[in-house]
Amino acid sequence: MSLFLLNIIFLNVQNEYNRAERHFIQLKYIAEEAAAAATQYYQSIPYSNGTMVFDQTEGIKAAEYVIRQDLNLDNNYIPMPGSYWVDKVTYNIQFFDDSNTTYPILYNHSSGFFSKAIGDPTVVVTINVGKPRYSIVAPTNNYFRTAAHEWKER
Repeated sequence: MSLFLLNIIFLNVQNEYNRAERHFIQLKYIAEEAAAAATQYYQSIPYSNGTMVFDQTEGIKAAEYVIRQDLNLDNNYIPMPGSYWVDKVTYNIQFFDDSNTTYPILYNHSSGFFSKAIGDPTVVVTINVGKPRYSIVAPTNNYFRTAAHEWKER
């Protein structure tokens, strides 16, 4: 009987770990999609003159939409009932384009976990989701992911 209980405990911990890992990987994809969405909006007049300048207002709206929809958040970035995350979600969006950047530059995130050599117009998105709702094996109480999307003309 004790071996059965030990096995159930082990399976429960393993299931919680796998669930946390899946949601953390999903967070990576959401950050990448938000960065890609933000790069789709650029100012047409500077572009016609040969420079790439992002339309930051529209780009932020697009990234916010992706974050809210994919993480199941309300308009105040609070997780909806049934969401895996508990805390209010925060994000940071940085635009590197021809109006504010001389290429190449080395971008280092303040966490020390992300760096990127930027050679073309790029949007960097960091999403901080806080702690998970269900995980008993969470290694940290502050989950975040950073992703960048580089706009290249083809």
